[in-house]
Amino acid sequence: MIRRVDGAEAPGAPRGQATAAAGAFGDAFREAIRLSQHAQRRVQSRGVVLTPEQQERLVAAVEAAREKGSRNAVVLVDRCAFMVSVPERTVVTVLPADRLRVFTHIDGAVIA
Repeated sequence: MIRRVDGAEAPGAPRGQATAAAGAFGDAFREAIRLSQHAQRRVQSRGVVLTPEQQERLVAAVEAAREKGSRNAVVLVDRCAFMVSVPERTVVTVLPADRLRVFTHIDGAVIA
């Protein structure tokens, strides 16, 4: 059984940091997509905030990648890249456009 761990419950994450990272994304988003602890830290340190419309596009992009059989994908939403473990619907890391580099170990890319 997979247990959702994010926000203030994330083990090993300082409470303020995890809560702030989780607060950058809406409740409905967090139900559809999880953020790994690493992604939570990146959201916090890089000041990433998504609008509800961008959140919906990210969720739809992950679903599209899943339908095509992707396991590890890069999802580009406006000026951010999200590395996603598709079967687990988990954002592994977040990169703003000014930090985009080379992506390896992916089998899909979605422009949302």
